[in-house]
Amino acid sequence: MFFNLITHEKLSTSHGRSELIAFFSTLCALLYHVCVLVIFGILRVYPMFFFNIFSVSLFTVLLVLIPKHQSYVLLYLIASVEVTIHQIFAEYCLGSYTNFKFFIFMMGTLPYLVFEEDFKISAIFTSITTLIFFLLNFVHFKTRYVMNPNVLLSFRMLNIILSLTMIIVVILIYTYVVHTIEVELKKHGENLEKEIRLAAFIQQNFYRHDNVEIEGWDIAYYNRPLAGVSGDLYDFYESKDGTKGVGLFDVSGHGISSGLVTMLVKNIIQQEFSDRQDLELWEIMNIINDRVIAEKGKIQNYLTGILIRIKGKQLEIVNAGHPYPIVFRKGLQKALFLEKSHEFSGGSIGIAGFPAYYYSQYVTFERGDEIILYTDGISDSENRDGERFITKAFMKIISDIYTMPAAEQIKCINRSLKAFREGEISDDMTMIIMRKK
Repeated sequence: MFFNLITHEKLSTSHGRSELIAFFSTLCALLYHVCVLVIFGILRVYPMFFFNIFSVSLFTVLLVLIPKHQSYVLLYLIASVEVTIHQIFAEYCLGSYTNFKFFIFMMGTLPYLVFEEDFKISAIFTSITTLIFFLLNFVHFKTRYVMNPNVLLSFRMLNIILSLTMIIVVILIYTYVVHTIEVELKKHGENLEKEIRLAAFIQQNFYRHDNVEIEGWDIAYYNRPLAGVSGDLYDFYESKDGTKGVGLFDVSGHGISSGLVTMLVKNIIQQEFSDRQDLELWEIMNIINDRVIAEKGKIQNYLTGILIRIKGKQLEIVNAGHPYPIVFRKGLQKALFLEKSHEFSGGSIGIAGFPAYYYSQYVTFERGDEIILYTDGISDSENRDGERFITKAFMKIISDIYTMPAAEQIKCINRSLKAFREGEISDDMTMIIMRKK
């Protein structure tokens, strides 16, 4: 019956482990009482002999009841009372040298394993048995029966052996449980890693843009996810009348959940940009916000972003709570932030119940001018002194490399960013450079 209890299903649940430990403890107690019953009979210690007849009967009944009960509180209480009375009575008969009281202490430690899901009950059991144990240490019983010292030593050794056996078995049980959990976690981690790689592959193909060409503009982009699947969304659009557009968005959070939101948002933005060229871009952004809120349902992720519509050398730009783009003016030989120019402009995308105000900025670019879009994974990178990349380094690099093609500028910025920051990246990183030809 005991070996039938040792199954993976039993060991993988707290109730199953409680049943196993309760059953094993009761079985040890039964075998122990059978042994001392025989010994006390041989030694003619009749008070303990008759008491152990009761104990053997009691633990036999408990052994049968354990697999049938969902709660072991009552059964454990009965066993604890018997053990306490038995050990006190045994020390009274044979003397404190036998150290029976350590069984009482052991009964106070087991509840935390038997009642894994109810530590309040365990605390009560442990408190009571610990108190009894310490009180007994101040009481010394003399031997009521004259016996050979070797007999008393045998009792003492038997107590130690039984206690160590129970401790070792409990350790083995939980060692097996920990090992099993580690194996399952490793397997789960490998499966999750495969799923992330697959999700990243699907996302990369979903976002793929081969040979992005917009007349009059040199365009390059870069994306590096933190964890395979990116929460950054970069995209290029074309409306039905041929008007081109660029978008860069950053979904809150990391990993698969934010990556799935980017795929939802990508379709919404593409549809609205393509179908609503009769509206200003800020109006389109309002529609996008309403659709994202409605279609993502209870998903908590929101996003910031920048949406651009290209009309010749003029860009219509809407910033929805995103880091300010950087504009480099060739004539001024200077890089500047393109800050929001309207007092009511602001708000992210996808936050229900939160007012969002979007505003279209119209910016004209001459030959050699460029605009740099980026996510906070780049701008918020810090060096060992706590200085953010956006403060000085980013602006200086742009001013130094403006003569290069956009693709070469991306490479230079990445090299500089890698040398600037400390350690690994902590967020998805995306950057788009648009340079007027």
